[in-house]
Amino acid sequence: MLAISARLPLVSPAAFHFGGGALWMTTSRHAAKLTLARRDPRAAFLVTPAPRRHGRGVLFQGLLEAYDPRSPRSQLSAVLHGPGFALNLAGYFLKNAAFIGGYLLDLADIPADWWPHNRVLLRLVPDRVSLVPALEPPVAAPHRVPGAPAEVAHAVGRGRTAHLCWLVAGRPVLASAQWAVDGDGALAWLPPHVPGPPADGAPAALVVEHHHPFRATRMLGLCLRGRLVLDPAARAGIAERYGGALPRAARRCGWSPPA
Repeated sequence: MLAISARLPLVSPAAFHFGGGALWMTTSRHAAKLTLARRDPRAAFLVTPAPRRHGRGVLFQGLLEAYDPRSPRSQLSAVLHGPGFALNLAGYFLKNAAFIGGYLLDLADIPADWWPHNRVLLRLVPDRVSLVPALEPPVAAPHRVPGAPAEVAHAVGRGRTAHLCWLVAGRPVLASAQWAVDGDGALAWLPPHVPGPPADGAPAALVVEHHHPFRATRMLGLCLRGRLVLDPAARAGIAERYGGALPRAARRCGWSPPA
């Protein structure tokens, strides 16, 4: 999950490759995340353990760089990186071959703004790396997110895990969270020992997604953006959705209309 710093942070899933001390990703040159990253390059990337595997996640925080094949400046920067640039680009395509194959399979249904000739390369150079606790929540009761299209609401409403992002001194922090819907807000519980726990009023985003192993057109998700409020009563709402497993602490996240 990639988080971009903004007045209200933006979070989205991203295929990646780690090499040369940096994370490599691609996106459309028309994507909102690229526009925001050019305004403020502070970003974070959370890698979580595969389901049913014990371990910890890794949180990278640092600055994003964009390489646009149409930009002479980006072309020069790529040359200055030497052969490592090409090697990491090749590593990205090899690691994500299945996902890229699914992307090409669905190319006719994907808007032209997201076609290969409109892609740019993103490089996240971390200046802080943290281990974060794994989250393995129990089965959760389905929840309907108000205001979301029916297809999206149905797909994400059964998700056990969401990803919560908040800002600390302008830097985004990401963590997996248990979640529930409560009126015009969402409830989120973070596991203990999360790096830089959020403060009341922190700008935040909560992402719930329905993942597919390789076809982008079959992925659905919601990014709920707003501000966090410490709410001790939220504990009961979380516990009810997860069958009575009471978390230690919970936070309430109000949101603007789902995007």
